Amino acid sequence: MNQLLISILLLLSSTILIADSKIIENVNDLNRFYNAIVKDNPSKESTLIIFDIDDTLLENNNFVGSGKWYHWQRGRESFDSKGNLVSIDDKDKFMCMFGTLGTLFELATTKLSQDDAAQIVNQLKSYDSMILTARTYGFRSATERELRNHGIDLKDKHLMAEGTGLEFILDENAPTAKITYKNGIVMSSGRNKGLVLRAILSKVNKRYKYIYFIDDSRSNVEFMANEWSDDPTEVNIFHYTKVDKTISKEEVKQSIAAKKLFEEFLKVSYPDRLLAFQKNQCN
Repeated sequence: MNQLLISILLLLSSTILIADSKIIENVNDLNRFYNAIVKDNPSKESTLIIFDIDDTLLENNNFVGSGKWYHWQRGRESFDSKGNLVSIDDKDKFMCMFGTLGTLFELATTKLSQDDAAQIVNQLKSYDSMILTARTYGFRSATERELRNHGIDLKDKHLMAEGTGLEFILDENAPTAKITYKNGIVMSSGRNKGLVLRAILSKVNKRYKYIYFIDDSRSNVEFMANEWSDDPTEVNIFHYTKVDKTISKEEVKQSIAAKKLFEEFLKVSYPDRLLAFQKNQCN
């Protein structure tokens, strides 16, 4: 009997220590994220708030360079407004995507995903906060510019001493996928965001009882949930679905026309670079 009681107590204690991550689906308003935090009213010193950027806080003003354009260019499943698959022919793909994307980020402008997005971020600044984006470290300057232009700045929420940061490789098999943390923004270079977050918090020696994370990407939502499912931290993961992901015929035509103009520009101004791109020499 005593052995049974001990076993039950051990089971209960392990249940208390392990806090399952929770996914909140179909969030089409950032206020739902904000209101959930206000309702829970977690302690300030034990809570971390994390925002994604693309199609969560910011949305591209143009199709070319947008999140949905990138996924379509990479050959990932994309659909039109009627649910039909929108495939891409190899001839319509931009050459050397990441080299091209850097140029597009520098030139592109963005808008807030919803009018009060910056206000919501700023209202939550009493908590430790972080921006965790899949963008690569080379796009930091353009990223900070667009966030700043829309009134979003988490430099004062940086979890390290002022002026310091982190730069490291998460996976030795992917040495070019460098992770950087600076000015409150983590550039995760497309790595698993759950693993990236764990690595960052370990390096800055921070532990939280509660984490609130919002992202438009289904894969990022699942990566975060899987990585933190057996951790004592209570992780609340919100899947943001407000931004339209469908692709129209007109947008496909825009991209094809833009590709032609971009290659013509390279041919005239940077012929050596065009030749390298054509040979898939992208570095």
